[in-house]
Amino acid sequence: SLSETRALFEQHKPTHVVHLAAKVGGLFQNLRSNLDFWRRNIHINDNVLHCAHEAGVEKVVSCLSTCIFPDKTTYPIDETMVSLLPPPFPK
Repeated sequence: SLSETRALFEQHKPTHVVHLAAKVGGLFQNLRSNLDFWRRNIHINDNVLHCAHEAGVEKVVSCLSTCIFPDKTTYPIDETMVSLLPPPFPK
């Protein structure tokens, strides 16, 4: 929540923030609840960026996670298969 995020910023008084907070749950939970995941992650991101602005944070590095899985692959997928995925943009 915004109030909990604000309390953390007030307690720790950061000058720099590495923002990695997100709701995650894996492929199947993302497929079942994709709107909920999107909405919660938008709120988390907005809270962190808003509180960082209010607190006068000098620098924020923000990385939001997502589930990206190819349509045609073998399972289970692991980190060694990243280079086998098609690029995330058209050629």
